[in-house]
Amino acid sequence: MRRSMLFMPGNTPNMLINASYLGADSLIFDPEDAVSPAEKDAARILIRNTIRYMDLENQEIVVRINSIDTPFWQDDIDTVLPEKPNLLLLPKANRPQDVNLVD
Repeated sequence: MRRSMLFMPGNTPNMLINASYLGADSLIFDPEDAVSPAEKDAARILIRNTIRYMDLENQEIVVRINSIDTPFWQDDIDTVLPEKPNLLLLPKANRPQDVNLVD
């Protein structure tokens, strides 16, 4: 059961470092809206490394990828999927085909 869900901008190392101590049931790492286009690459690498190296075993790990109407979503998936997050969150999905494309 998710009692709390915490969105964390992917470009804030000080927040990501403390993710496991904040007590949220679900951590949602977000390289999307909160991150400027110039910081997208760095944010997704920071998110990948946080999932890889931090002790997050007691929390659900979610990555909110960039919308498919941007050039960033595929790189988001390619970077974080090897770390096996529990869930990918697709923002601004308007049609079933959007979900099928990401799948």
